[in-house]
Formats: sequence, structure tokens, C-alpha cells
Amino acid sequence: MYFMNSRIDHIVIGAANLISGTKTLETKLSTKFSPGGEHKTMGTHNKLLKLQSNIYLEVIANNPNVSKPSRQRWFSLDESSIKEKIKKSPRLLCWVLEVDNIEDTVKKCGYNPGEILQLSRDELTWKVTVPSNGKLVENGVLPVLIEWPSNQHPSKKLNNSKVSINKISLFHPEPYKIKSIISNLITSDLIHISEGFPKMELILTTQNEKVVID
Repeated sequence: MYFMNSRIDHIVIGAANLISGTKTLETKLSTKFSPGGEHKTMGTHNKLLKLQSNIYLEVIANNPNVSKPSRQRWFSLDESSIKEKIKKSPRLLCWVLEVDNIEDTVKKCGYNPGEILQLSRDELTWKVTVPSNGKLVENGVLPVLIEWPSNQHPSKKLNNSKVSINKISLFHPEPYKIKSIISNLITSDLIHISEGFPKMELILTTQNEKVVID
């Protein structure tokens, strides 16, 4: 089954510290990120950058000013391997796919994206899939699923930027399996799937050059 109304929502980049991580990305991309907010359930906070077609880039970090949440944080941010990786510089974690009916999509998507949580940040509310252990599915190769209420999307309040996605590369030891799952979820010229160790690579186009984030 192909979910005709699904679309790339945003790309998630993890940082050890939100302020320094954002500055690193702003220097690399020659642009400024917009303020985000706090995710109280997850103990994280973020900043955002609008790309093309209402897609946005999210830089996210554990929030040192709040208590550790009662559950595992999302996006593998409690994993020692991820903490070690993002300690050096911001790193690509995963991609998020917006769907119209998250409950139906979870039942039919062909993999286990996790439980559906109702979350909020400031005036925004949404449903999102998060595994109970907080880990990324297939190291972020398979997407997190999200459903926004009508007319409530963070990109609507973000300034346009001159940064856009050129290519999302997904690597996996079983590329045909991943292609089969993703082709049932979305068709996009931005997504390319190849054989390799499970990981993502993002190529962004800025005013002056192409920038690779992995």
C-alpha cells in the first residue's frame, strides 16, 4: 500500500550542546537557525531551519536545565555511542515522515516504528512514533512517523532560508528490503538507497556550495 499523502517532514541532527551545536551548523551552512523550544516529556530542546517545501532541519540536544525524563529520550540521545559521536560535532540522526493518519500507517508500514506518543511544545501538539527504548529504527534509516493537526506545522512560523536538500542517502545491508518499505510510504527524488552499513547521509545546497552532513 502506498501512502499518497505522506511527505518528508524534517531531518534531525543531534548535538551535545544546543548553543554550540547550532553555531557549528550556522557556520557550516552560512545561515541562522530559528528558535525552537523545549520537549518536556523527552528532556530535550531544539532549534530549526526551514528548507524547501516546508521541510525543516532540526538540531536537538538534551536539555541540561531540566531533570532527566522518566523514560528513555528519543532519537537514541541516551545511547552512549550517540553521546560519544555528537560530542565531537553535530551528527545526522534520522529523518521524519509526516503522515495523515499515524495509527493506520503504523499498522501497515511494514516495520515497527515504536509506540505513538502525543507530545507538545509551546502551542504545538503532535503525534509521533518513539520506540520504548528510545532507539532509532535501523540506525535512523527507517523514518520516524509524525502527524500534525491541520494548519499546525512549525514550518509556518519559520523564515525562508537559502538552504535546501539536495539528496538524502540511506545505506543498509539489505537495501531491497528498505526500498520495499520506503516505496510503500513515499516516493521522492530526494531519497536514494544503497547497500552499506546502516546510516544516513544528507547533502544540503547552500548559497555557495554543497554541504555533506552525516
